[in-house]
Amino acid sequence: RIEPGAIIRDMVEIGDHCVIMMGAVLNIGAVIGERTMIDMNVVVGGRAIVGKNCHIGAGTVLAGVIEPPSAEPVIVEDGVLIGANAVVLEGVKVGKGAVVAAGSIVVKDVEPNTVVAGVPAKLLKKVDDKTKAKT
Repeated sequence: RIEPGAIIRDMVEIGDHCVIMMGAVLNIGAVIGERTMIDMNVVVGGRAIVGKNCHIGAGTVLAGVIEPPSAEPVIVEDGVLIGANAVVLEGVKVGKGAVVAAGSIVVKDVEPNTVVAGVPAKLLKKVDDKTKAKT
């Protein structure tokens, strides 16, 4: 479902059963995996890749890279939760099953199944049963 007011630019790929909320912007070449939710006012930058079963919280920015073509885009692997108003900078990979706390600024790669928070984002802990119950 793509809500009115979402902006979808050229060459964007959106998987099945996704939700793209109003005010979201998917820039040139972005890829969104199936069953992923892009919340209100999220900016998915050019060539950013978001995996399956992710939730990208309201107001989040996934930085984009259009040029040069050799530049590395943001990659968000499957099952990631990114809290509201977080920023993930160019070239950063957020590993499978990771959680990025609201308001964090992610400047380096996030290991799979970890929780990061802060400015800049730092490792808090491994994802555990308590974390899974909240996400």
